[in-house]
Amino acid sequence: MTRLFDSNSQESQRPLLSNAPPKKSYRRTRLLTSLAVVSVFGLTCIYLSRELPSAAYEQIQTKSIWKDPTAATHVVAPGISFNAFRSGLGKCQSIVRERTKREEKHHHQEETVERLRNPRTAQEPNTQLLIRNGTLWLRDHYLLGDILVEGGLIRRVEQRIEAPRNARVIDAKGRVVTPGIVDMHSHMMVSSFPGLTSEDDTNEASHPTTPYLRVIDAMNPSDPGIKIVASGGVTTSLILPGSANVMGGEAAVVKLRPVDTLSNHDMLITAGTEERDQEVEWRYMKMACGENPKNVYGGQGMPQTRLGENYLLRKRFQEAQTLKYAQDDWCDAALRINSTLAEAKGSDTIPRLSERFPEALELESLVALLRHEVLLNVHCYLPHDIEALISHSVEFGFEIAALHHALSAWQIPDIIKRASTNITIATFSDMWGYKAEAWSQNVNAPTILANAGIPVAFKSDHPVLNARDLLFEAQKAYHYGFDEHLSLAAITNVPAKALALDHRIGSLDVGKDADIVIWERHPLRLGARPRTVIVDGVELDFKASWTKNPDMMAIKEEFLEPATAVTEEKKKNETVDSPSYLPSFPTATMTLEDHGLGNTIDMKEACGPRVNSFVMRNISQIYMGPQSTYSSANGSAPAYLVVKNGTITCIGSECSREYIDWPVSSPVFEMGGGVIIPGIVSSGISLGLVEIQSEDSTMDGVASHDTSSSDLAHTVVRAIDGLKFNGLHLQRALKSGSTTSISSPLSGSDLLSGVSAAFKTGVENTVLDSNDAIVSEEAALHFVIGYKGKTTVSQQIATIRDLLISNVEKDPLTNVFARAAQGKLPVVIQTDNRDEIASILQMKQQLYLRSNKQYSVQFIIYGGAEAYLVASHLKRMDIPVILMSARCMPGKWSSRLCMMGPPLTPLTGLDVLLRHKVKVGLTSTDPENGDAGGLIWEAGWNLAHNDQLTPSDAIGLITWNIASMFGMPKETSTLKVGQKAEFVAYNGNPLEFGARVMMVYGGGHAGPLCSL
Repeated sequence: MTRLFDSNSQESQRPLLSNAPPKKSYRRTRLLTSLAVVSVFGLTCIYLSRELPSAAYEQIQTKSIWKDPTAATHVVAPGISFNAFRSGLGKCQSIVRERTKREEKHHHQEETVERLRNPRTAQEPNTQLLIRNGTLWLRDHYLLGDILVEGGLIRRVEQRIEAPRNARVIDAKGRVVTPGIVDMHSHMMVSSFPGLTSEDDTNEASHPTTPYLRVIDAMNPSDPGIKIVASGGVTTSLILPGSANVMGGEAAVVKLRPVDTLSNHDMLITAGTEERDQEVEWRYMKMACGENPKNVYGGQGMPQTRLGENYLLRKRFQEAQTLKYAQDDWCDAALRINSTLAEAKGSDTIPRLSERFPEALELESLVALLRHEVLLNVHCYLPHDIEALISHSVEFGFEIAALHHALSAWQIPDIIKRASTNITIATFSDMWGYKAEAWSQNVNAPTILANAGIPVAFKSDHPVLNARDLLFEAQKAYHYGFDEHLSLAAITNVPAKALALDHRIGSLDVGKDADIVIWERHPLRLGARPRTVIVDGVELDFKASWTKNPDMMAIKEEFLEPATAVTEEKKKNETVDSPSYLPSFPTATMTLEDHGLGNTIDMKEACGPRVNSFVMRNISQIYMGPQSTYSSANGSAPAYLVVKNGTITCIGSECSREYIDWPVSSPVFEMGGGVIIPGIVSSGISLGLVEIQSEDSTMDGVASHDTSSSDLAHTVVRAIDGLKFNGLHLQRALKSGSTTSISSPLSGSDLLSGVSAAFKTGVENTVLDSNDAIVSEEAALHFVIGYKGKTTVSQQIATIRDLLISNVEKDPLTNVFARAAQGKLPVVIQTDNRDEIASILQMKQQLYLRSNKQYSVQFIIYGGAEAYLVASHLKRMDIPVILMSARCMPGKWSSRLCMMGPPLTPLTGLDVLLRHKVKVGLTSTDPENGDAGGLIWEAGWNLAHNDQLTPSDAIGLITWNIASMFGMPKETSTLKVGQKAEFVAYNGNPLEFGARVMMVYGGGHAGPLCSL
């Protein structure tokens, strides 16, 4: 075996399968053949050299194509042209300039550079605007003073400014004045209202890594949403691609001011910028990690997991890094060559590069990111996703400007701070639960992050949340305890800084763009809305059209008349506050008192599961039912509420021991002037049937019905059969005061949803473990009119009519459709469209006549965005409406005429319905955003907007109005002696931010649920 590997052995040189060495005759033949070939080649070369013209060689010599560094001539190798070299050199020099500008900007970031002009201004240079008598918010304090605007810039901010001659003056009359709101996460203009498929350009879901896409190429400057969003005080928005892709593409920052050109380029914040402005023009990019990309592409290939996502991200960055290195090498050589040009005697003496400047369109934006010319915004929720992303940023040397959503970021501030930059967390205040990534949201997250030195911004993700209501996110954060000034900064200065635009927007500093909002009431008060919105020094006109298209969302003129005066009843119930007034949060607490009746003074014991008898005293207000409110505001004595064995035995001021006997050995709660309302009723959403709407295993499932089946009455889906108690959505709903839920089966694209159930939200185990878990096994029969099913809308309406007419004479004891047709079970129809609502109104009349005026169907409209357009008919036909959501958004064609209120319209759709005496309720969209706990705020928001609504009316929108629609027992939504107790106690006015729930009693929960 060793001889096989012996290089000195003759045998080792043979082929392994050879039997003998080559013969000598073969070697001799091969030698002779080689000599012959060489001879022929040599003779041929001699012949050709004699035949070539001598002038060609002379020309080569005289033109210096051949040269030698040490002799008179040398050869220049093939390469790119001088023009190609110059073009590439320009790109190299641009790279150097951009890097230098950014380094200088970073080095001098604390220095104030006077800005001489706003490049976007539509004002003449000398046009002046004076805002007088404003309560100016200046980042960490307020100043009662004036602002002078000139040429689209803030020129002066002082206590008193004399009005220049010919200046336009706006008297703020003490109202709070802030910088315009900056929304750093919006899909406006690529997901345009009213939600037509043809105008949805949010996600290019054809490949998981598309950094080369540019949102500017798809932005629609005629999106009606621009005016709607601006009406909420938003003046600047970062328009992002969607989050379907690991790398989504480039974003763009726009100002929300209409431009005559209808050019999205003219809407950019950088529009009109010139060299003299010394602007560093940043680019922006969107990426995403976690659930979205793997769910979108899981059935198509990679990524199916987070492993695949991270590999694809790193692979792209490796490709970009390789290209960057190639560019840097080329530029190094080019710059060296360029430095010798002055010494060169001619272009022919310049060394030539063999290839052009290396470029790739697919990688250009990533290379720019690696060069720190792009600010990266990443959709990312969970700790391990965030950590992986930060690890990649360190590996490849890119920077992360902001993590978006990031609902678990509060858990890992130390990991976030490992990044090379101070990453901004752009998040929601309390949106949660809509997918597994959103399960760990914490309302205290902004405070936790801010205390760790991490900037916090709030954003809309429009149209997920209507960006018009972005202020609401800051308000809620303030309610949960986030600092007042940080709450306002989170929608102004912080996002401006995250976009590297804080030298232009985000504050009322001299030299900033004149993007200013004057608020009707303090912006952190519930119901605040803009009175005046100014962008680039121009006051926005919300009555004018902002596009040149036919207005598909025009509101009828009759609804654009000014609102009527405040009612006398409301005047009695309201105090007039300064428009800049921000109420202090209630500080009252619930304590225990010993009155010598064996009263416990241990709060945990007093709120125990066996406690069903107690006394509550020192209550300032009790909302008991329609037109029934006890209040101590008018000089009356504080009220009592006495409960014995779960039943109310006394309400009012005459419930002390002087008047009645209190229950013995029961706690006495001193309420510190608290407010009590009946338990809130949640309706129209599927609490108890779905926990995480993107996870099938956490849901009851989607109902499917064959509406032509003769056995449908026996097979119809019933929510009662699928209820799951004590889920996190139900727990949070209960803790915020929702004690009863009316939940209907999930319908998907089916017309028939099924039969809803009414139940108590506080049941801790199963339906078997509580005597009062179920209010009604059949609350209503539910239909959902849709546009993606197998049948037309007209067929769907015909089907509803047929199901009711064909069953009207059948036995109501055995047939649910007979019960519905005979008016013994409410029929809920979900629709927003006015014409579909009108068809339902006609149907009620038809069914009444077909039954010989014997039966009247109890229809309830759910959704109802355009219901105000048939308000008088709804009143005449006695059909109530449950609005979802309380603040309508024209995100669909069927709701495009929804009326959103000031400053767009004088009234809201709710206002019109109430003025026509239509019974109205409000509901949430909880499975989509976890907002069931915010129903009380929706009542308060509408109270602030409606001059004819009383606090009692507002409470009724979420309690007794809804209960009466479904024929529920009064004890579920009113408070009366002899009824079972079911209520929520707050430490202050629940229709304002700051009031906290101190106790919830009822809702199927054992004993009082106290906020200990």
